[in-house]
Amino acid sequence: MAKKNKSLNSIGKKIFKIYWFGFFIVMILIVFFNIIDNNFDSSSEKLADGFTISSYNVILDVKSDNLIDVTENITVNWYENFHHGIYKFTPQWAQYTGKDGKTIKRKAIITNYQAIGEKYTLDTVKKKARIKIGDKNKYVSSGKKEYVIKYTYNMGKDPFKNFDELIFHAFGDYWGTPINNASVEIKLPKNIEDYNINFFADKFRKENVTDVVDYSINGNTIYAKFNENKYYQKKYKNDCNENCSEQLLNKYKPLEKSLTIDVELPDGYFTGGSWNYGWYSFLLSIIIFALTIFTIYKWIKYGKDHPKKAQTVEFYPPDDLSSAEVGYVFNKRQASKKFTISLIIQLASKGYIKIDDLKDKDNNIQITNLLVKPKAVKDFDKTLPKRQIEVKKLKDADNNLNQSENTMMTHLFKKGDTKLLETNIDKFLAVKDKLVNDGYIEIINDNEDTRLKDVDEKKAAYDKEVEQYNKDMEKYADEASKLPALSSMERIVYDRLFESKDVVILSEHHTFYKAFDDVASELKSSFKDKVHDSKASKQIGGAIFRSIVILILSIISYRYVEDLDPSWSILYYLSFVCNLINLFFTLFMKRKTEYGEYITARVKGFRHFLVTAEKPRLEALVAENPNYFYNILPYTYAMNISKKWIKKFENIPVPEMDMGTFNYGSDYSYYSLYDNVYYPEPVHSSSSSGSSGCSSCGGGCSSCGGGCSSCGGGGSW
Repeated sequence: MAKKNKSLNSIGKKIFKIYWFGFFIVMILIVFFNIIDNNFDSSSEKLADGFTISSYNVILDVKSDNLIDVTENITVNWYENFHHGIYKFTPQWAQYTGKDGKTIKRKAIITNYQAIGEKYTLDTVKKKARIKIGDKNKYVSSGKKEYVIKYTYNMGKDPFKNFDELIFHAFGDYWGTPINNASVEIKLPKNIEDYNINFFADKFRKENVTDVVDYSINGNTIYAKFNENKYYQKKYKNDCNENCSEQLLNKYKPLEKSLTIDVELPDGYFTGGSWNYGWYSFLLSIIIFALTIFTIYKWIKYGKDHPKKAQTVEFYPPDDLSSAEVGYVFNKRQASKKFTISLIIQLASKGYIKIDDLKDKDNNIQITNLLVKPKAVKDFDKTLPKRQIEVKKLKDADNNLNQSENTMMTHLFKKGDTKLLETNIDKFLAVKDKLVNDGYIEIINDNEDTRLKDVDEKKAAYDKEVEQYNKDMEKYADEASKLPALSSMERIVYDRLFESKDVVILSEHHTFYKAFDDVASELKSSFKDKVHDSKASKQIGGAIFRSIVILILSIISYRYVEDLDPSWSILYYLSFVCNLINLFFTLFMKRKTEYGEYITARVKGFRHFLVTAEKPRLEALVAENPNYFYNILPYTYAMNISKKWIKKFENIPVPEMDMGTFNYGSDYSYYSLYDNVYYPEPVHSSSSSGSSGCSSCGGGCSSCGGGCSSCGGGGSW
């Protein structure tokens, strides 16, 4: 057990509980989805682990409807053992920058994905089709090995306006190893002479490498090969002469990025083509918009604030509210512990208690009840001795006895021939004479005469006690009538303080801390709904649920489904805007009642006056009410302005009150009172925290070095 505990009693449990719950749920979901996304293929695969690419030839057979049959011939040089083969990614979504400088996003449909003459498996990782080539039960041998990959790449309808363009990202740009002897063969469906052909080392047309690509045109076919020497001389001409040294050649690696083929064609070159997009994201967006509109409707109906009331100048607490109620109206987020302490001060200011600082006892706080209720006189009848009658059986019951007499005989002597009777005296007296006169029983002892004599003696003393009690009660009632009435919350604190005795040491009062929850419960049950609109509060749970649903649907729509036509991609952004809109209206769903607006304006006006009041005005109020300083003091503490209030009275005389030796003129004293409350030591549960490192980067993760999220690539396994 701890005598002093500065931890707040219920903060974080009852304040903004719904908001924080919703916030953490949303954060957990975001983290959850990102973990899934980042670790979807968290195997031990590494890019280009144990191999280099000796040559890479891509053959594109382009159809007039933007359907491309792709053949990739990859020669891999294995220089390490214990590898099964390679894998390659082909993106379903890719970005293309046309000759007009605009970058668009297109979705392709990949079919007939296969590896010729090899075992392979197919799956999809982060919107990329992956082919995994090799046998899990065998390792490839060191040296060169050729892999042939084929698939059909359906690029869909021509997206360009007023012109056509073939743009294809060959090789992929994050294999993690240089691509030596990169070549491309493009078979187009129609004549391409006199058309502009470019090659880029990126997907945004920024690094034009056409002059380092050796290409030729034969009919409708383009043959192109990346010339590494020209590339070195162009890119690193400041570092070497015309013929680079072998050391410098090793320093600058060959092509490591995607080689983009760009053929500018006249409008209408490509015709037909499929629409590669879907409707799921669109439908999810409609649901998101509908939920958002519903939240706005709920806010307009339940959450929109009532008109604000103008602040008024208040010299006294409005509506005779207690300090706890005023503090709650001003800032309901404060802990009920502070409100409870303010009520202790309020009890002292009203004359119910006095507070003494026991300097000789570790600065403990002693609180004395100044309105001690007389002890009630004990019930007279309960103080009297009981009547006892001892009887003896002379003969057994017979037919001369009626049913009641026979029953009494059985009751008296079922365990023996004598009985000391203390109960059922009245029933016994009803049949006693018959049983005695006819010789069935004998009265051995009856204490009635002695008992009645004792009653007479005690009655006189009892009457004197009753008379004195009545006088004391009249005096108590007279004293109580002179004191201000207690509010329900002041009564809670008063009763908790003196539930066992009338003088208590606060730090040794082992049950007073329960008043914190009692005050909080009273505020909630009798005052909260007067100030805060309960109907609006009930809408918050639904609004949070809709916000979570909208967030989940947005993530699913954008990150996992993503089947919108790029020209409609604004729906993704609007969906995420809906998250902000829902969050905004959820946070502002709570509102005050009309009375809440009214009392809040008055409380703010009251506080404003206490902060800004000047000396002449305060002196006038003290003249009207000598105890004004003490009466207002607990309210200033509840509203966090006690230090300013005390400072205002440094040069204003106030009368002495029988409130004890506690220093009411020091703001620090209230913290001492706060800390003196006995509070049980909280039970700390051990918690373990773990750290999660970055998982190993599996095939094609964009953080593994130069990853183009839309261009494909591969590695080993």
